[in-house]
Amino acid sequence: MTGPVSNAPIKVLLVEDDHEFAAMLEAILTAVNLGQFVPTFAASLEDAIDLLKKSDFDIVVLDLFLPDSKGHKTFAKLIEQVPEIPIVVVTGHNDRSLAVKSVREGAQDYLVKGDLEVNQFVRSLLFSIERHRSRRMLQTLSLSDELTGLLNRRGFLSLAAKHVKIAQRAGWELLVFFIDLDELKSINDSFGHPEGDQALRTVATILRNTFRTSDVMARIGGDEFIVLAINATDSCIDTIISRLHQNIKQCNSNGKPYRVSISYGVARCNPNEQISLEDMMVKADQALYANKRNKLGLDNRQDP
Repeated sequence: MTGPVSNAPIKVLLVEDDHEFAAMLEAILTAVNLGQFVPTFAASLEDAIDLLKKSDFDIVVLDLFLPDSKGHKTFAKLIEQVPEIPIVVVTGHNDRSLAVKSVREGAQDYLVKGDLEVNQFVRSLLFSIERHRSRRMLQTLSLSDELTGLLNRRGFLSLAAKHVKIAQRAGWELLVFFIDLDELKSINDSFGHPEGDQALRTVATILRNTFRTSDVMARIGGDEFIVLAINATDSCIDTIISRLHQNIKQCNSNGKPYRVSISYGVARCNPNEQISLEDMMVKADQALYANKRNKLGLDNRQDP
């Protein structure tokens, strides 16, 4: 969900068990700039989550006290389900501290029921959507590598840490691949930095063609790349390496004046190991440099 496009109706999910208050909010939204807002009503958190799974919404207006969820837990449960959708919390006078806590943890705004004004309500929705969209855009930019389109180091650490927790809970094995583009300096010196940048983009393409879309891929600096493969066993390594070699071979058949060559290291983690992501990265990095040492003295024209 990327927010409403220009001139498209803004789809609002009203999560409120007070039918009179919900009807008032619905009437406000229906009356504003006929057609600008399209409200939908849910009387419980469970109903709201079901609707959010089935339909796209641009914003959620959330009462914290519902028949099936009370207090801050209501917001926490909802934002865990739909972090990509802005949420405006509506609360009573006595619950203002809960609303402020929700804002600190990701809600875009909060409104107090007894103080609600039409213009304030509409303005809050519009500003919340725009703030959330801007924040998401900045977050995406800060987590991506501009040159290759892969994640950067910060993005990798953030997303991979979540994948590791999921894998440990599910009992899945993990593989970490540390990958290095060989002779990047030589490419830069011989053919110019634009060609060196293209070589890095080529490696990114090779990785995308080698690994699954569910794997976490990143360029973490200079000529270094890393991939976390979740639910991947030792038996997958040979298949992945074979596919990697094949993709590099295909890349090197394009007639460029240099050949792309990489070094790599692999670290394995079984579900019974309580190993941290950082430790796995260190093990994969050590395996990479062992691989590079073994290649010393080999002609750079050979396959990796």
